[in-house]
Amino acid sequence: MKYSARPNLGQYSHPAAKILAAGMLSLFLSTLSMIIGRAFMQTAPNLAFVRSAVGMLYNLTMFFFVLSVLAALAAFGVSLLMPEADKIRLMVRKRLFSPEYGNPLHLKDGERLPKITCREIQKEIFEITIAATCCTVKEIQDISASISAGLNKKYARYAVTQTNADTAFNSVSFRIEDVKIDRSITVHSVDVLKPKEHTKLIVQKDTSIDLTTSGSMIFAGKTRSGKTTGVISVLIQALLAGRDNYGSQIVIIDPKQAELSRLPHTVTLDEDGEARGILEALKQFADTIKERQRVLNDLSGEKGDAVHWWEAGFHVSFLFVDEYVALRGIFPKRAVKEDCGYNLAEFDSLIKRIVTMGASAGCYAIISIAEASVEEGGLPAMLRSACSTKILFKPTLNEGRLLWDSEKLKDMPQRAYNVGDAWFSSTDGIHDNVSCVHFPRMDFPVYSELGRLLEEYYKG
Repeated sequence: MKYSARPNLGQYSHPAAKILAAGMLSLFLSTLSMIIGRAFMQTAPNLAFVRSAVGMLYNLTMFFFVLSVLAALAAFGVSLLMPEADKIRLMVRKRLFSPEYGNPLHLKDGERLPKITCREIQKEIFEITIAATCCTVKEIQDISASISAGLNKKYARYAVTQTNADTAFNSVSFRIEDVKIDRSITVHSVDVLKPKEHTKLIVQKDTSIDLTTSGSMIFAGKTRSGKTTGVISVLIQALLAGRDNYGSQIVIIDPKQAELSRLPHTVTLDEDGEARGILEALKQFADTIKERQRVLNDLSGEKGDAVHWWEAGFHVSFLFVDEYVALRGIFPKRAVKEDCGYNLAEFDSLIKRIVTMGASAGCYAIISIAEASVEEGGLPAMLRSACSTKILFKPTLNEGRLLWDSEKLKDMPQRAYNVGDAWFSSTDGIHDNVSCVHFPRMDFPVYSELGRLLEEYYKG
């Protein structure tokens, strides 16, 4: 088909609407035939040809009436049986190609219309694909707002949440989903969070962190944004999965000396306010990475092929560093003579080693920062790149741009977010693009349960 600035009436209408319009026309003709027949009977009721004509008009009336009923049934059937993906495709097609909506693709008369397809990729999540025939990929990428505006009636709550260009630049795909639906989970017992697979940590319905494909994590968010609670939900799942026989551990570092520091098996500042104990915990965690990797290398040598940590029966190890930026500020930039190993460079070196080398041995860092700052003392660019799972709580666009490329955020809804709401991405092939999530709502004494699980974890 080709673009027309003056399309035929109903050209972009829903098929059911076209059938119903035909049915209405049939009903009108049926009524008209009945009125004419009655008029003939009243003017010359005794003439034979009039009676014959009235009989024909009666038959015509019934024909058009039956046709209108069949059209109404057909319209209902088409509307009922048409796949959801086709309904969305028709809405988008009308919004983009009908001149009354402003021609967002800037098509010219006679230009070939780009092909539009739609498929359901998950339950109630759709993907619209538009071929780059007469338009460039860049032009198509810029119409996400027009596509969202074209979704109405049942799909008024839907909007574009992700935009992806084909690798060969032949098409652009738009992910469409209900942006107002609540996919969060509420748990009333800690045991409900026990993961079915120890390599997958639940975030919300249909969203999880796959540890077999992701690396270390950044949790960013200002005070009272739900950041620490989100981290705890991840730690609880790791604790419930239990320890392995290869030195797995859950290490919590709290430089604030707040609630977390009162839990068993956590590390905080020394009595003199220094962080030597924290540095020692980092060294010990880094050493376990070496030992676990050595075991994997031996197994790989025996098998003659790479053995991954989850295939070897390893369970995940986590190093949770709370308030990373504040902790970094505690270490002296230059070492003193009597304690040459206690300095900022040593701290940075250990963190980098854990983040960049730990994932292959099932050891991950969770770095918590209050703000995704790029200023001096903020999160180094290397760590930001190395952490493949990023979460920003109560997000704003300005903060988001410090964690993700601006292009990945252009479809993210700008609204007032509540505690626990976050933008999320992870390199698992499904959640590579940024999406909105809400970490589990835990309706139980969170800190006491976390402390109990830490005790049981290390007893085991």
